[in-house]
Amino acid sequence: MSTRDDDAEPSHILEHVFLGSRTHARDKELLQCLRITHVLNVTPPKKMDPVAGVPNFFEKQKLFTYRRCSIFDNKAEDISGVLEGCIAFMDQAKYYGRILVHCNKGVSRSSSMVVAYLMKLRSISFEQALTFVVERRSIANPNASFRLQLQEYGRRLQRSVPKEKNARVVRGPIGPQLPPTEESAAAIGPQLPPHLLRAQEGDKAVKNTEAATRGTNEGGRWARPSCKSKT
Repeated sequence: MSTRDDDAEPSHILEHVFLGSRTHARDKELLQCLRITHVLNVTPPKKMDPVAGVPNFFEKQKLFTYRRCSIFDNKAEDISGVLEGCIAFMDQAKYYGRILVHCNKGVSRSSSMVVAYLMKLRSISFEQALTFVVERRSIANPNASFRLQLQEYGRRLQRSVPKEKNARVVRGPIGPQLPPTEESAAAIGPQLPPHLLRAQEGDKAVKNTEAATRGTNEGGRWARPSCKSKT
């Protein structure tokens, strides 16, 4: 299990989600070995925060797809406005490969984003999501302000559920239907292109894999070849 910010490898939270620090973000060989395609950097640029700001190390080389959400790790910081954008970016990454979510030490800011992602992805509480993350990265520890904001985010997610349940149901034609043919299938309308259909199947496979391995990964480390850091 990852216990320090200078661990050789980031913590593997979900099949496509890794949580780590600047040490991992700057190690190109490690990222490539882990098949990372996306990087979510939740620190400000160095010019805004010379101490805890982390560069997008390989952005100019276009080796990875980057997104930066400039978050300061203090009690005055409001993260509510960036949660949905970060969650969408993390979810998008699963269709292309894997994502590293990092801040400076992989303790507060980046863990907050991963917790929020789990809350929305699995419709679970803040406490459940945080426990899930801490089991895989023991140093994950959102600051007190972020915890309160994530708890409020959880309440907003709960309030949105009844609206979805009460959405109008669109019913098909009443009565027996003819068996489908190539002509009738074409008449229904445009279908998803093959690569998006495969992406949907891959999404289901990811969820099935997570469910199957949830009780078997030891110490938060999934069964995979180890990638040794060279930094």
